[in-house]
Amino acid sequence: MTAKELVLQATAELFDKRDVSAVDRYWADSYIEHSTQGGTGREALRAIVIGLPDGTAHEKIRVLSEDDLVVAHGLYHGLGPHPIVGCDVWRVADGLIAEHWDAHQPAADRNSSGHSMLDGPSEVREPGMTAVSRKLVGDFVELIMMGGDRSQLPRFFDGDSFIQHNPLIADGVSGLGGAIQSGVWGAVVERCHRIIADGE
Repeated sequence: MTAKELVLQATAELFDKRDVSAVDRYWADSYIEHSTQGGTGREALRAIVIGLPDGTAHEKIRVLSEDDLVVAHGLYHGLGPHPIVGCDVWRVADGLIAEHWDAHQPAADRNSSGHSMLDGPSEVREPGMTAVSRKLVGDFVELIMMGGDRSQLPRFFDGDSFIQHNPLIADGVSGLGGAIQSGVWGAVVERCHRIIADGE
């Protein structure tokens, strides 16, 4: 079973079917939880699932994986008054889920270009592009987001062609540039820990 298959099966049994015995089958004894939503370890995970409100569901939009890491991007329902867009990262070791990180924000309306936080391609169609994709994103993070050299933005895009899913930013490199100028997008990365690439 691949890391992606393991995570999909484990999360379906635990979160979709609410089978807490899945924790014993798929999560390591030394499981580390980085989410601020609960404590670390298998017992804390079990308690979170038992305490989930009725009607809670996770709609997976895209799942990417590389080596020991799996990323699930999707929509959570039932955790509050509004749906939540989430990105979960799972690390698999020795056939078990060993670690988890997440980032969540309330779902927002479409941006001024008409794109939602979740639309766009959801399947990997060019698996041979993994190394190229990783290098391109790595260079972008290092030069633009860590180095702060915004003048280099055009070298990473095909003219002004760029689809944006941030609800506050319009499409195009011009939209990104405008967001930088106005302070809407002031992201600065201090350190890049890992890049997960899967095809294109």
